[in-house]
Amino acid sequence: MAPSSKGKVASDHVKAFNVAVTEYKSKACEKALAEIDKILAVLAKISDSSIFSPSQPDAFSLLLNCQYLLSYLDHKANTVWGVVGLLTTLCSQDPAVTKLLRTRLELLPICAKLLHSLPSTTQARTLKLLQLLKLVVDGVIITRREAYLTSLLADLSSFLSDSTPDLSSLSLFILCCLCRGNYISTKLLLSTLPPPTITALFSTPNTTPSDQLISEMLCYFMTRVQLSSHPPSPAKVNSYLPKLMDVFCSSYVADDISLMSLLISFLSSLSTDTEYRSILAQQDCLPSLQQLLVVADFSDEFSLTTSSHLFTFLTTLITTYHTDNVHLFDVVLKVVLARLDAKPYNKVASALVLVKTLVQNIDFSSMSDAVARNLKFQLDQLLPSLLATFLDRRSSTKLSSRSKTDQVFTELDREAMASCLECLQLLQVVASVPLKGWGQAVGETVKANKMVTAYRGYTDILKELVDRARLTTEFFTLAIMLGEVDNSWGKVVVELLGDKDRIQLVAEILRQENMEGSFMKKALTILNKTDSPETMFGVEKEDEAVGGDVEDQAVIPEQLARIDSLMEGVTEALGKMEVEQVVGEVMQLATVRRGQEKQQLAYMMEALGAADARVAAQNTALVEREEQVRALERVVMELVVRLGANKEELGDIRAQHGDLSREADCTRDKLGKELGEARSQLEELQTEKVVLVEKYGRYKDQVVRLTEDLKQYKDNQEQLEVKLKQEMRGREELVVTVSKREERLKKKEKQLDEEMSARERAEKENDDLRKQCASLETLSKRQEQALSKKEKLLQESQEETKEMRRVQDAIFNLSKARGSAAC
Repeated sequence: MAPSSKGKVASDHVKAFNVAVTEYKSKACEKALAEIDKILAVLAKISDSSIFSPSQPDAFSLLLNCQYLLSYLDHKANTVWGVVGLLTTLCSQDPAVTKLLRTRLELLPICAKLLHSLPSTTQARTLKLLQLLKLVVDGVIITRREAYLTSLLADLSSFLSDSTPDLSSLSLFILCCLCRGNYISTKLLLSTLPPPTITALFSTPNTTPSDQLISEMLCYFMTRVQLSSHPPSPAKVNSYLPKLMDVFCSSYVADDISLMSLLISFLSSLSTDTEYRSILAQQDCLPSLQQLLVVADFSDEFSLTTSSHLFTFLTTLITTYHTDNVHLFDVVLKVVLARLDAKPYNKVASALVLVKTLVQNIDFSSMSDAVARNLKFQLDQLLPSLLATFLDRRSSTKLSSRSKTDQVFTELDREAMASCLECLQLLQVVASVPLKGWGQAVGETVKANKMVTAYRGYTDILKELVDRARLTTEFFTLAIMLGEVDNSWGKVVVELLGDKDRIQLVAEILRQENMEGSFMKKALTILNKTDSPETMFGVEKEDEAVGGDVEDQAVIPEQLARIDSLMEGVTEALGKMEVEQVVGEVMQLATVRRGQEKQQLAYMMEALGAADARVAAQNTALVEREEQVRALERVVMELVVRLGANKEELGDIRAQHGDLSREADCTRDKLGKELGEARSQLEELQTEKVVLVEKYGRYKDQVVRLTEDLKQYKDNQEQLEVKLKQEMRGREELVVTVSKREERLKKKEKQLDEEMSARERAEKENDDLRKQCASLETLSKRQEQALSKKEKLLQESQEETKEMRRVQDAIFNLSKARGSAAC
């Protein structure tokens, strides 16, 4: 049954695997492979990923043995695929394992060889191997034409047109990772892919959004190989943002670390390209960022690497695209606070970098007081979380050092160290905001005594001198900034400046090679506040140790006593013998010389001991020098390899530049001819322009005259129209008067008829009525005369009206003829 426990049981299985592989190396047999398969099945079910950390010797041996099995076993062996499955699981759990397999163990050529040996019918095993390659190939750097690249690129290219979606997707992803920032592999891929496949990559849409975006990224990396005379299309560049957001959200939910890393790298490449950056800087990413922040989830058992990639992607977005930093800060701060409240607390460097970048991008000089108060209120909520995070990381490291099994965790890992430095840098950025009260708020919230205690705890558990120097420099800088506004921090600054060991750690920053400029600037600022900083860089002269006190090889007084007793016995024996007098003197001389020789021998032994110590020290120095030479040779080899790749890239660029230069020369000559033709046309047009200007002047004068005539005609017409209106009103009044008179006449005629009838009836009756009738007749005659006169007047008025109409028509025709002549 597979163990679910941790600690010693799991480590025993790792050791058993190493022993089994060692036995197989000594004697290759099926029984040993079967034992290895059993142990692999158990190792694949171990849940504690820390057992496989490369920092442990047994885990490193396990990875080395896995590399051996993949190198020497045939693809038909089940052990190979058990190892592939185990390595895939380990790489997905720990990025350090992936980096070790990619850089030190060179797993990529082995996987390429294994992929090339697989037959086309084994799609399941091919998918399994491609899944491992997807994890290993992330971040690979290719600086020369490796032998495995040709077969690997050919195999992956053949999978692009495969009917199986998983094969084509994984192959497309691996090809994109191989071409990312690698000129050699991109050039080889362009020479490997047939033209129809390249055309399909640029034009044919993919089935899934992730494959479509990866295809566009691959096309972008391939276009970077050739110099292009055409600028990128703004519409195409602007379409990257929604695609990036959709694919990153889906990869975040699925915890696809490799895809997120590729997206971040692609966005960074776009931001470093000047042509693309100018277009991206004009596009607003605030709605997309809000959509991405909604996806963030830091509930139980969330992935630390996934959350780190999320904040890194956000940081890259706000530095590449245009956005409202003040409006975005509120939303981002809520997400960061949620991350700081979730355990573990020692892997929050990317979140702190995001907040630091936002604060640095905000323009506080043109900010209103209300907005500044709102930002300060939000940052006041962040400061206690930063302090708690700093202290909790320290307490967790101390608690983990209680037993020998947890001894690995007593040292601060790189991520925790980076989080600690970013926490101090974020406090520095907040304290340096040029608004009143910000630095004082940081000094009051971040307690000096707690921070100093935590800092000393960190320096006690850090073993690397460079790490202690960086931490000390950042803490010194923060303490100096807060010491100007807070008394407790001022006391801390005085205490730290009086500690020569701490100052020596700061000076160590300036002794290191390839140190960041920001650290060196801060270190110089700190040393400037000390007395005689130049003494920190004196060469320490160590006394050459002779190797300790060497004990005398012979105690001279005791030896002399024994020699004396021996000589006395010899003298007594010689006294009984018949010898000459000179023999005694010779013996005495020999005794004296023997003592002197013993003493000289002791001195010589001491000198030899000192010489041995000196030789040992020289041998140690030689060993260190040999290590330095080997390291230098490795660096030189890497530089030579990179030089070859760069020479090849430079040669291609020069060839492309030559082609483009010749094309530019042809274009320049063509444009020169077109410019000459355009100039001749311009001269002709200028001549025509002079003629047209003269005509324009004449026509302008005519227009002025015609305008004046038209104005006069309009005035005359207006006057005639006024007169006509007056006459028309008089005519209407006359018509009304005549109509009234006609009505009266009709009435009178009617009355006359009545009177005539009455007269005819009354003629017979009364003569007086006849007289009246006669008088009435005379009266009617007069009225008829008056009526005839009125009719004559009416005819005359009608003739005058007709005459006026003829005049009006003549005027209208004359103005119309003038208007057409002016046009």
